[in-house]
Amino acid sequence: MKSKLVVVLLAAALAAAQQLYVPVLVDVAHGEATKGLDFWVNSTANPLAITDFAMLYVLVPPDAKLDPTLSKLNATKMATIIRGDFSTIDLSKFNVIILGQPPKPLSEAELAALKKWFESGGKVLWCAADSDYPAQGSEESQAVCNDIAEYLGAHIRVDYVSVEDPQYNARAGYRVIGVVDPPPQLAFLGFLAQRVLFHGPGVIAVVLPDGRWVPATSPETQKAYGNIYVIARTTERGTIVEHRTSADGKGRDGKAHKAGDRGVFALMAAEIMPSGSVLILSGETPYGGYEPMTAPIYYRVQLDGPRFLRNLLLWATGNYRELTTMVYQVRQMAQITSDVSSLKNTAAALQNEVSAVKNAVSQVSTKVDAVGGQVAALSQKIDQLAQQLNAAVAEANNAKTTAFVGTALALIFAIVAAALALRRK
Repeated sequence: MKSKLVVVLLAAALAAAQQLYVPVLVDVAHGEATKGLDFWVNSTANPLAITDFAMLYVLVPPDAKLDPTLSKLNATKMATIIRGDFSTIDLSKFNVIILGQPPKPLSEAELAALKKWFESGGKVLWCAADSDYPAQGSEESQAVCNDIAEYLGAHIRVDYVSVEDPQYNARAGYRVIGVVDPPPQLAFLGFLAQRVLFHGPGVIAVVLPDGRWVPATSPETQKAYGNIYVIARTTERGTIVEHRTSADGKGRDGKAHKAGDRGVFALMAAEIMPSGSVLILSGETPYGGYEPMTAPIYYRVQLDGPRFLRNLLLWATGNYRELTTMVYQVRQMAQITSDVSSLKNTAAALQNEVSAVKNAVSQVSTKVDAVGGQVAALSQKIDQLAQQLNAAVAEANNAKTTAFVGTALALIFAIVAAALALRRK
């Protein structure tokens, strides 16, 4: 199952590889902030800018006034501004769409348009949410991302809690440094990128077939689904906190996590859909927010945000570039894994055949033992009968001898009697 998903992952991304500059659509039409978007495409300030393989498009409301960041992007032609919403623009030209902490819900028409685009296959949709910390509202972005995930038929969700890490942070537990730790199938996402800022993040959960929510890091997730991958996580010191709950009338309670829970928690996860498209949910945003996850440094702590965003978009657009070697290695490992799995299946089949033969031999042996026992008993009876026969023969012989002697004596007596009789005459 996993090897097949690897093929889907790579094939979906490589479908766009023939395009030198792949269109990437970033949404600010649903109330998202624009902080850091210019950093994505400014190769002077950011040596890891995406401008060598992607074209940035920004979706804004029809009547929106451009803020300084968007005005700069528009004036320098580092991005193309599009006015409208997901239901009024042509989505077919885009391979990647990103929503960065949207506080406003999508309309039914937008959800339908997004689903049609997504189910055409080979697409990547990234919905970045937030925690339940009240500084940026309440839990609107979680609700928006979860509505999208549910509409698309996905099982990953953003839970209505916050997560902190007292061990791995930028000088405060809520400034979590996410550990980039994808599974082997997506190992290239961690190329030179291990530390990414998740400022006051939310945490990823999964809805099981029975409707229960569990942490994305739970063993139950892998038992239920083989197509969900945790990309970034906390350390084992991760701690769940809740700032808004149903008790205060301003928030929702966590469904898979509760305040005080400790352990490794998912900060970002991907779900590979049957169409080959990929849904990504994260508890922090790559643009906007209080401090986006693309930060190269925060509170004097060195981070790998720019490298991680580049890795993820290189994968999402299919322009692997410097990731090519790692992608090749992943393919080779996938093939090796598939071959090993095939060999294991063959070995298991042979083992079953050997077991079947052993069982048959054991049954035959049991029957042979039973027959052997019967033969031994029969042989014993034959021996007994032979002894009885010998005894009978001996008795018969004795009887014959006695009869012969008696007969001989009778003849002798008869002859003597006859002789005496003759003399008397």
